[in-house]
Order: sequence, then structure tokens, then C-alpha cells
Amino acid sequence: MKKITLLFALFAMSLLVVACGSTSNTNDQNPVIEDNPSDQVDDSADNPAENDEINGEENSGANGENTDETNGNDPNSSDDDEVTKMQRLDYVDFELEVEYGNHQDYEVELELKHDSRVKAEIEDDVNGVKKEGAEAFDELYPLVEQLTITQSTSKEDAIQEVLKVFNLDPNYEEFEVEIKFKDGTKIEFKDKK
Repeated sequence: MKKITLLFALFAMSLLVVACGSTSNTNDQNPVIEDNPSDQVDDSADNPAENDEINGEENSGANGENTDETNGNDPNSSDDDEVTKMQRLDYVDFELEVEYGNHQDYEVELELKHDSRVKAEIEDDVNGVKKEGAEAFDELYPLVEQLTITQSTSKEDAIQEVLKVFNLDPNYEEFEVEIKFKDGTKIEFKDKK
């Protein structure tokens, strides 16, 4: 819905620009009205949450056009804010998979890729939720940020902490978490019941 609204707004603005740009002043009865930039309002400064939502779904090139190369249509796209937040974490990759009965899984991934893109995905069969991109990042980042798992954390402590932070049912059939740290080391904890 936000994309449709954004596209409609861009379309309306482009019509306005084309209409104003093609008007010629050959008759004094129809003077050209010029927009004064000081009269224009920039709502993005007043509403940073809306600005973040737009940036999370849309990346623009140098001339303002949407570029697929910068992942404007990629659900795993990220803006500078996501990359900055990921760089504050001790982890560059966090993957969690918890299997419950009746083929219900809870899977999440939050990864800072080498090309400074952020991959964020949630597949939650238990609650019927599937999210990608900025929407998944906004939900996962605060959770992963709470984790205090280090390379010396025990398996039991890591599992308990993840279950608590992610508010997951401890009656799982299978549990697996993989964490890759900034220094390149990787830990993995698996458990079956």
C-alpha cells in the first residue's frame, strides 16, 4: 500500500513538472507561475518514521530514479541506517530455526553481507507470519540486539536466552542457532528433544 501511495505521489509530481515545464509564455493573458523553493514543504524532516519507511522500501540513484541495482525492488534491500545498526552488533550473521510439531517452524535470519547489504527474513509458521526486507529488519534487529551470546556462552544458556528474547515456546522438537561474529568466528548450537 505504501508503494502504491508513493508511486501515485511520484506520478502526480511528474505530471506537475511536465505541465509546468511545457508551458510557454507567448500570451500575456496566461502568465507562467514559477514555484518558489522556499514555499515548498519537506515533510521528511518533520516525520522521520515515515522517511525511514520510504527509505526501507525504496532506494534512489544519484538522479532520484529508482535503481534495481541498489535493490529498490529487492525485499532484502537495506538503507544506510540498517547497515549502521548492524555494524553496532557483535554479530554479522544470525540464523535461527526452531521446529515444532505438525511441521511448524520458526525461522529467522539477519545478516550483514559483504557488499554492505542487509538480509532480513522471518518465516513463522506458528503465527502465520512471513516478512522480508525492512519490515523483517525492524522486527528482528531489536531482538538480536538484546542477545548477549558470546563465543564462550554454553549451549544451554544460549538456547534459553534465544527462547526468552524471541518469546518462543520451549517445547520444540529441534532447535538450531548459528551466529557469525565480526571477527569471522562462528558458533552453532543444535538440540533435539
